Amino acid sequence: MEVISIFEAKNKLSKLISDIETRNTSYLVCRNGKPVVEIVAHKSKNRLKGSPELYVDINGDIFDDDMSGDFECLK
Repeated sequence: MEVISIFEAKNKLSKLISDIETRNTSYLVCRNGKPVVEIVAHKSKNRLKGSPELYVDINGDIFDDDMSGDFECLK
């Protein structure tokens, strides 16, 4: 993993993306010497062809209890 500044990442974004694709490298982008974001290659999901997709349909309230008092401490 290579460490670069935000300024350098902004100015060389196309090159960084190319490096990530071809060399399988990653970059740690820093602001004032502190890590802010990591740029890595996207990992595609290996789904089986024809695998089922699940959907859930919830009708009504999913909680039976009245939770209005549970959030009093947040006010």
